[in-house]
Amino acid sequence: MTTHQDAAEQLRVIRTMMERATIFRALSGEAALLGGAMALAAGWISESRVGWAWGSVWLAGLGIVMVFAVWQLHRLSQIHERPFWSHGLKVALRGALPSLIAGGFLGLLYLKYGGRQPAYPKAEYFAASFWVLHYGLALLAIREFAPKSMVWLGIAFLTTGLIAFAAGTFIQSMNHLLIRLGPSGLMAATFGGFHLLYGAAIVTTTRRDRPGA
Repeated sequence: MTTHQDAAEQLRVIRTMMERATIFRALSGEAALLGGAMALAAGWISESRVGWAWGSVWLAGLGIVMVFAVWQLHRLSQIHERPFWSHGLKVALRGALPSLIAGGFLGLLYLKYGGRQPAYPKAEYFAASFWVLHYGLALLAIREFAPKSMVWLGIAFLTTGLIAFAAGTFIQSMNHLLIRLGPSGLMAATFGGFHLLYGAAIVTTTRRDRPGA
């Protein structure tokens, strides 16, 4: 490889890394704060609901956060005069979508066909466990070019999802903790609490013109 080709390759790599960092910066701090606030609101609204009524509250919150994230990406693409449907965005979606689709499908499947009792609505518990678990897997699937803080966020979701699933299935001694927390409480504690902590850390420690830490 000639010196010119080597320099061109290095510039291409640097440009790709900057593009990916911009995407994660756009999706990190502010989106995490909005997502956390929406999750707390959804936790309160869905507290007395079951089945599709419970799930629709969370899907509506997800839709609002997705619209906000798309608007952020569109705004940044215009500011930096870059294409919205960039190579970095395609790579991120290819990494995250399989886990998100699988977890979303399993959760909806349990809401439709899972067992349900007034004192222990297993369908909602399992749906929440699968959504938390697979969201963590999606974050870890893009860890190669995500900021380190997002990797820790993925580990937190993955660990909590596994514990919640184990508590709802094989570790009966933990059932009372799951029942006390409730499916809405589990979703609010993870998608609300984790995202608010993450977003606050990113917004207060990262300069506006730098990628997320």
